[in-house]
Amino acid sequence: MTKMFPTSEELAQEAREALSRRPAMTPREHFTWMVRKGLVNARGQVTRLIGGSAEPEPNHETWTLEEDGQAR
Repeated sequence: MTKMFPTSEELAQEAREALSRRPAMTPREHFTWMVRKGLVNARGQVTRLIGGSAEPEPNHETWTLEEDGQAR
């Protein structure tokens, strides 16, 4: 009988392999990516898309954090 679910170790190994195939992001780039995907809003609140209570930014697909820390 084959296993129905992977073990925690197998899941962790798969995640490490997936992450190693992507170039590393700075914290600012990662935050911008999360806002653009609608996962968090500009204040860092988790959106309803993934179980939070906040709404995503209205322009989340093109949202940018400027150098002075202000949203654009």
